[in-house]
Order: sequence, then C-alpha cells, then structure tokens
Amino acid sequence: MEIIKKKDGSADIFKINGRLDVLGSQKAQDEIIPAIPKGGKLILDMTDCDYVASSGLRVLLIAAKQSAAAGCKTVLAGVQPMVWDVILMTGFEDVLEAYPTQKDALSSL
Repeated sequence: MEIIKKKDGSADIFKINGRLDVLGSQKAQDEIIPAIPKGGKLILDMTDCDYVASSGLRVLLIAAKQSAAAGCKTVLAGVQPMVWDVILMTGFEDVLEAYPTQKDALSSL
C-alpha cells in the first residue's frame, strides 16, 4: 500500500495504490485524515486501488465526515468497478461522491 500526495491547483490529491485492507486502511487513515485541508478541496484517487475491506470503507467515510466538518469538499476518482460494487452494496454512494477520472473530479471541484 502506497499513498502519494500531490497538489493540483487548489486541490489536494491522495493517490491510493494498493489495497485498503486492514493494514492499508490504517496507513490511509494515518496519512489522509490529519491532512484534510480546512475549507479546501480533496480528491482520493482510487484508480490503482482494487480492493476495499470494511476497514477501508470506514476510512473513506471518516474522510468524508471530517472533510464536511472542516468545510472541505472531498470526492473520489477512478473507483474500480469491484470497489464501487462494495460501496453500492453498503449504501454509501450517497455519502461518497465519485468521478471516473481525476480530471473529472478536478472539474467537479
């Protein structure tokens, strides 16, 4: 699991490479949650994330909730079909706004 942080204009982007399993989820939580920009824009790019466990969903939800509390607009980008299926099955698609590509996500912000 690797998380690469970069900036594109006014948006912070975290590219999640690997699996959001128990170990990956802890790493994601440790790196993403404290870095949520107050009043900013955040993209979680999941193009190279092919698996999300319940612990990974928890991190995504925490990020969405903490972002809202900080006045930060947070969206997902590049969610793989199998991962999106998990999000749909849990009913979290109403909480986790997603776009096909990072470029689409940037345009939405």
